[in-house]
Amino acid sequence: MPVPASYHGREQAFVKHRLLETYLQRLFMIIGLNQRSIRYVDCFSGPWQEDSADLSDTSIGIALKIIRKSREGLRKRGRDVTFHALFIEKDKNAFRKLHDHLQGLSKEEVSADAFLGGFFDLRESILKWCGSEDFTFFFIDPNGWKNVVEIPTLTPLLRRPNSEFLINFMYDFLLRTHTQESFREDMQAIFGEVPDTEGLTPEEKEEYLISLYRKRLKEIPPSWGSKPRAVSVPVLYPTIDRTLYHLVYLTRHPKGITVFMDASEKLDLVQRRARVQAKQEDRETRSRQLELFRASESVHKEKRADPTQVRPYWLDKLSTTPRLFGVEELADMLEETGWFEGDFQAAFGELEKEGRVKNLDATGRRRTKFVHFTEHGNRGELLVREE
Repeated sequence: MPVPASYHGREQAFVKHRLLETYLQRLFMIIGLNQRSIRYVDCFSGPWQEDSADLSDTSIGIALKIIRKSREGLRKRGRDVTFHALFIEKDKNAFRKLHDHLQGLSKEEVSADAFLGGFFDLRESILKWCGSEDFTFFFIDPNGWKNVVEIPTLTPLLRRPNSEFLINFMYDFLLRTHTQESFREDMQAIFGEVPDTEGLTPEEKEEYLISLYRKRLKEIPPSWGSKPRAVSVPVLYPTIDRTLYHLVYLTRHPKGITVFMDASEKLDLVQRRARVQAKQEDRETRSRQLELFRASESVHKEKRADPTQVRPYWLDKLSTTPRLFGVEELADMLEETGWFEGDFQAAFGELEKEGRVKNLDATGRRRTKFVHFTEHGNRGELLVREE
């Protein structure tokens, strides 16, 4: 799909909003099958640069739309789930517009509240609003990073059980500042140490810094529940081949990792098309001449990972003793590598064709994938490495 005119010049926001939209609905539908109340917190919600009166091109409008659709979808499945939404905004003018918009909502669809003030100062009030029992999704999408992404800042929220987080990690800015002496204390708060990236390539620096941040996030356990898990996806500048920020996702359930990365895999093509479109429009603006063909139409899905790396990874994971590979094992693989399920499926298919691996549960069945990780109640299928 082409980037809507309302997103021109901020294509990165389009990618971010599509990921939020794609993932949230799947998440709410899954959670709603087991819980009666779901809470959503937008910690930096001010309607910046919106072109639509209903705020449909903002995270506010997107979240409310998904809540409505999820509530209706769950009702059709016999589940009456109550949704609560909280929006935080520190700018008084933006807050007034936000407040007026929420006043016009039907309370039957969603119970929506707004707090005036900064996220850092309102953390205790946010947690009080959330309570201790309802599942809560925190969307943390600031314009900056100070008093936002530092581990001490997030710790009170991270300790809350039954919660998930999507955090905008301002990678490009942190890349440029992490080696500066004046930011040492800030880097210590964000990474738990001052990162040493001397001698690393740009790609190695990005992998190291993002992995270190995810590791620090996971070191803060909730008061009860499973261990934290985290993955991230990069969002690039529209016209420059460089990462602008990473969307870091934190959950306590392996299913959350697989669903989020599946949504991210689908959005990977959307991002590449959006960037190709933005680059073409930039060329046309500078040359003052339209190009004959729309470049975005020629963009096709590509593998995220190098197959020469995925194949040996599979062989290392498998053994000559059959082993079940289900959702938990897939989540481990996604978290360890940052690759997509499609990369693992393609590599397994190649290895199977060569007779080097085998899915023992695939015999005599019609297959849509080489490995169905959700089979047998998410326990998966028996895989083996051939001698």
